[in-house]
Amino acid sequence: METEVKLNPASVRTLRESKSWTQEHLASAADVSLRTIQRMEADGTASAESRLAVAAALGVPVEKLHLALDAGLTARSSELHRIAIGRRWGYAGLALGTLASAAGILSGSATPEQASTALGILGAFAGIAAGTIGVLSERAARRVRDA
Repeated sequence: METEVKLNPASVRTLRESKSWTQEHLASAADVSLRTIQRMEADGTASAESRLAVAAALGVPVEKLHLALDAGLTARSSELHRIAIGRRWGYAGLALGTLASAAGILSGSATPEQASTALGILGAFAGIAAGTIGVLSERAARRVRDA
C-alpha cells in the first residue's frame, strides 16, 4: 500500500488555475485519475507518486504544492500593508492640506466672522474627506481579505 502524504488542499488548485487548466486536463497531463486530482484539491491527500506526477505536469518543484497557498497569503498581507500605508499617506495629506488652508483663511480673512465661517466649511470638507479615505481603504482591505 502506498503511503499518503499531506498537501495544502488549495495548492494544486491554485497552480492548476494559474495555467487555466481543468481538473481533467491536469489528471491527463499527470497521468493520474480525475478522482486523485479531486482528492488533492478537496482534502490535500495523495500518494507520494501522484504528488510527484502532478508537480512534474505543472512544471513546479514538489515543495510548491505545499507553499502555493502560503505565497498567496504573503501576497495578500503585502496588499493589506500597501493599503494601510496608502491610508496613512491619505490622512497625512488631509491634515497638511487642512492646516495650510486654515492658515490661509486666518491670514487673509477680513473679519473674524468670515474666518469662522470659512474654517467651519473647511472642517466639514476635511471630515468628509477623512470619512471617504477611511471607507474606501476599508473596502479595499475587505476585498483583499475576502479574495
